[in-house]
Amino acid sequence: MRFIAMAFCAAVFLLSWDIRHARAQTSVPADDAPEAGTWTGFMQNPGGTPFGVTIVFPDAGESAEARLHVEHLAQDEFRVEEARLLEGMLSFAWWPSRRIHCQLEREPDGVFVGVCSDEEASMGPVTLAPPGSVTSVGRLSLERVQQRMDRLERRMKYRELDMLEGPLGRKADAGGYNLYALDAGEGIPVVFVSDLGEDLRVWDYVHHDVQAFARAISYSRSGLGYSDVLPSSGPVERTPSMLAEELHTLLQNLDAEPPYILVAHGLGAVFARTFTARYPGAVAGLVLVEPAHEGEAQRLGAMDKESMDRYLAGRNMLYGLASDAERGEFGIYRDMMETGAFPGEGVLPDIPVAVLTSLQIPETPRWVGETEDGVRARAELREELLDGLTWRRHVQTRRSGTWFHREAPDFVVEAIRDVMDAASKGVR
Repeated sequence: MRFIAMAFCAAVFLLSWDIRHARAQTSVPADDAPEAGTWTGFMQNPGGTPFGVTIVFPDAGESAEARLHVEHLAQDEFRVEEARLLEGMLSFAWWPSRRIHCQLEREPDGVFVGVCSDEEASMGPVTLAPPGSVTSVGRLSLERVQQRMDRLERRMKYRELDMLEGPLGRKADAGGYNLYALDAGEGIPVVFVSDLGEDLRVWDYVHHDVQAFARAISYSRSGLGYSDVLPSSGPVERTPSMLAEELHTLLQNLDAEPPYILVAHGLGAVFARTFTARYPGAVAGLVLVEPAHEGEAQRLGAMDKESMDRYLAGRNMLYGLASDAERGEFGIYRDMMETGAFPGEGVLPDIPVAVLTSLQIPETPRWVGETEDGVRARAELREELLDGLTWRRHVQTRRSGTWFHREAPDFVVEAIRDVMDAASKGVR
């Protein structure tokens, strides 16, 4: 449904319903509040005529209505809710005719530009200026609409498990057993290393984008996904060094020539750091997404030991029901949390490293690591991973949760490009 049609339907709805019932009594949290006052701008359905919009946001913390006026066919008023302004991203929804969600990013001059979409995924560009500023129709960006549609298309394309792994991947020897891998694109190999117990499918959005400008290789470790379990004659214990050797053998048998860019999430960062220390000449750069850190339990336990112990006990119970491979990887994580010692090998060489950290705080934190202080403490630990490096990036944002590669894949792709560029210039 196009935006003009949506506005018209809303107008008819409101004319038949007392406008007083369309006004929402909302309280906007002070730390999330858009600037109080009148915001003005434009919306447009794709290919249609722009129409003016005005949003009046209340003062932070007041129980007052937030109102949106649409200047099309009639001067109509809608309720606005879920208004949040975090790190330059303005998000809000409006209704009652149809719930329409809008997300806008702040540009250098303070004007917001973005996309609104309805429940049927119809999209249109929007631009808003905060109180005291102005914007123009020329700021409406159909390019942003196309980017959003592309992301949705990728999600639809790869939403089924076997759409990615079954037809496109293949098995390769990793030293007497086979690992399942996806290998597409040309150029420097970008190798994706998954979190605790996860297989290659978690990287599908990022893999899809990276294969357009590099050789993208994602794989499932032994015992995970479609990869073989370790044979009885194989390694007795699952360790970071053993998993680094497993990956090294796999890459050799895929004829993937080093140096590599390693991209790792969670506990996968421990395996990537171990691989890099074990084969320093084979790694040109690292991208670490929400990396697990050996000092995490000690730092968070000092803040709230009961909460930290409860969290680890819950995970221990969960992985007690898992596969041998998952239990083995959880054992690595548990031992690292209990000892505070890195379970792998050596320290990082001076190569380009980017770290991505989520600063999102759940409405109801379940343990100390999800509180404001806990999230900040984890960010500080990850900053320590970058100590002494010549080229370093630490992206800290509230625009994504901990699964950047699924929630905000563009962040990961951009970090990969940055690290690749630094590595190609020989930055150390």
